[in-house]
Amino acid sequence: MSVEVRPCPPDRFVELLKTSEIGFSEDLSDDFIGRVERVADKDRWFAPFDDGRIVGSSGVFSLRLSVPGGELPTGGITFVTVLPSHRRQGLMSGMMRMMIDDCHRRGEPLAALWAAEGAIYQRFGFGLATYSLNLEAETMAVGFAREWPREGTFRMLPPGEGQELVARVYESARAGRAGFLARTPDWWAGILPLVEKDSKGGEARRLVVYETSDGPEAYAVYKIKGQWSTRGPGATLTVEEAIACTPRGTREIWRYLLEVDLVRTLKTWRLPSDHPLFALAAEPRRLGTTVGDGLWLRIVDTAAALEGRIYGMDGRGNGRLTFELRDEYCPWNAGRWSLEASGGRARVTRTESAADLALDAADLASVFLGGFGATALAAAGRVAQLQPGGLAAADALFRTALAPWCPQEF
Repeated sequence: MSVEVRPCPPDRFVELLKTSEIGFSEDLSDDFIGRVERVADKDRWFAPFDDGRIVGSSGVFSLRLSVPGGELPTGGITFVTVLPSHRRQGLMSGMMRMMIDDCHRRGEPLAALWAAEGAIYQRFGFGLATYSLNLEAETMAVGFAREWPREGTFRMLPPGEGQELVARVYESARAGRAGFLARTPDWWAGILPLVEKDSKGGEARRLVVYETSDGPEAYAVYKIKGQWSTRGPGATLTVEEAIACTPRGTREIWRYLLEVDLVRTLKTWRLPSDHPLFALAAEPRRLGTTVGDGLWLRIVDTAAALEGRIYGMDGRGNGRLTFELRDEYCPWNAGRWSLEASGGRARVTRTESAADLALDAADLASVFLGGFGATALAAAGRVAQLQPGGLAAADALFRTALAPWCPQEF
């Protein structure tokens, strides 16, 4: 029998997740599967079936992504795998087609994902929207560049507590930077320590909240793996998430993390390219920075996406940009568009006027959150300027004061 890609019946959802273990070479715990079930819309999961057997997996989370000046519904594509026995049969392409069409049908202007292999998803019009900076820092060698005063207090929260405090910090930070995902209590349950799992023992999740008289300003979720040798303690602290909503909160939460006793190495990932820690550190090279790709974005509905954000560094930008958009995968987006911004908001319509720029859907996705400039992409040969000043106009409109940041994989 031929292999058919179709929606996965809800009663086979766990079987689909278990199938993905083979593709990702990982074992999914019952706890992890339960957390996925709590946040999943089970009618948005798709799989290839070979004589009734699931031979791949894919799904879409219903998300809301912060964009400059607001947020937009976004399809979060995830768990995309095909069994090794069924590779090179077009099954992934079939699942991607169903997921993108599902986003379009539901009125989600954007789709997003974290890529195991970025080259794959560029075929479907995804563009790199954020960088992911990773650290492996020598804690005792980093230090701060100045003697900032120590302010506020820290509170270690027991597992199962603190969601209302950290949610306040997260939402405040999210309001000021594109790329953050809205979180429901079920999403928070997968991020914070769990009562039944993280109450004691090595490598248990810990939650610390930084507070001042103004209230909570930062928090961190982290684990510590102890290690001892004849040279003394050499533990590794892994930061799963550290978010602050004030400059003081950023400074103090990272000071706390860098000064935890018995720790020699601090590791973390998914930081933005302009994270304040690099300006705080006296020895930035000791942070052990590497750069990778972060969130990948796909424009599903050009007009709805572009009208859903604000323009200009101050959010009150004015200007006009006409661009020729190439999009073979989502042909409803292809063609010539006019973006007219006034007071930061834009009206986006089809036009016959001469285009200032020509670009692919993936390049528009990279520019959309402000993470990449049109001029920088043109230097790589990805965007073509057709009229003088086109690149400068695009840079002025799409640029944001802070680089986009998605601190959460999904």
